Amino acid sequence: MTAYEGFQGKRLAVVESMLHDAFYSGIHRARDFGCEVWLLVQGEEWYTGGGPLAEHPLGKVDRVLHVDTHDWRAVVDVLTDDDGKPLVDGVLSFSDYHTEATARAAEALGLPSQGLEAVRAANHKHLLRSALGEDPANVRWRLVTCAEELDEAIAHVGLPLIAKPPSEAISYGVRKCGTRAEAVDAWRELSGIRQSLRGQPRPGYVLLEEFARGTEISVESMTVDGVTHFFGATSKYLHKQTMLEEAHSFPLALDPDVWEAVRSCVDRTLRAVGYRQGPAHTEVMLTEDGPRVVEVNPRLPAHMISTMVTDVCGTNPHLDAKLLALGLGHVPDGKPGQGVAGGAAVVVLFPEESGEFTHIDGIDEAKRLGVSVRLHHEPGDLVAERLDNSASVGFVYAHGSTAEDALDKARSAAARIHIHTRRTAP
Repeated sequence: MTAYEGFQGKRLAVVESMLHDAFYSGIHRARDFGCEVWLLVQGEEWYTGGGPLAEHPLGKVDRVLHVDTHDWRAVVDVLTDDDGKPLVDGVLSFSDYHTEATARAAEALGLPSQGLEAVRAANHKHLLRSALGEDPANVRWRLVTCAEELDEAIAHVGLPLIAKPPSEAISYGVRKCGTRAEAVDAWRELSGIRQSLRGQPRPGYVLLEEFARGTEISVESMTVDGVTHFFGATSKYLHKQTMLEEAHSFPLALDPDVWEAVRSCVDRTLRAVGYRQGPAHTEVMLTEDGPRVVEVNPRLPAHMISTMVTDVCGTNPHLDAKLLALGLGHVPDGKPGQGVAGGAAVVVLFPEESGEFTHIDGIDEAKRLGVSVRLHHEPGDLVAERLDNSASVGFVYAHGSTAEDALDKARSAAARIHIHTRRTAP
């Protein structure tokens, strides 16, 4: 009997979802093993763009419940019977904007939880900085709550610096500032953001962080009973102007001493916030002075990184995380070399200009190189409306004998694909 057969007869509530196929297929793989899945959503537009949810992969679950998913009490209400007992065996979310409410609901229901304070610290990045304190993996930082605090914050953090909303995701609002004037402009822009991308109220605070020079990577892990198990590190390639993630490959081969320092850094960070269980996608900057934590995401990664982990390590993080949410105590044993691929890579497809997505050329030519192409937009959609990771149209995914070979293949294929857009009225 495999660990995944433990899904049989269990009922899992999933609160909202991240976009893209990996998260949808993760739900349906659990259903393949006999798990009954309830999906809680506030609205359908976020996923369907106006179409019926019944025709969307997320709509093909056992039950869809419409509820205010920002309110943990509302989540608890729909998941309890008349006697106040939970109707499900577990509840989880991989949506950055709902992990906190979900953790609080899980604790109220007496179900397994990542730990409310841990999720809160990860989601509100100034709390993570505070929890890290004097740890060498931390950076200089200031939370700016009003314009009068700005000059002191800039002086403390130093230039260049990173300005960001403290409680957002998908790189939304992240700005690199090389001068005081740029930092002031970033403050003016970001302090005006009074709602999250999913509609939650925000006070307009801005987090300033020291710009750590080096190579940014991410670390994929799963924590079980407070002990963190590592799948490996993922390379990250950023656009020089926009700072958006253009490509990834896995596993990243690091010098053993560097990998040990990275593992220790991430382990200390997760312990500092009290992370009990579940997946973490931790972004780390490799600097001349050692690893520095960029941020912690208490969820599975996007951009098909979890697919790379599955293919290379021989375990499925989506299923591993769901087993933990159900209280089954599963310890994943996957590691590089145990899967079907020596290495894997993904290249993110961005349009050259924002507007209406009209058509795409070169997919057949790209596939002849042995890659797969996954699109999450279709003609008629408005694309690249914001400067964040939502601007992508799709992914090119490749296997190789090594991560480097896979990346070369994915990049060569992506170069053959051209995304056409048509300007729309402002």
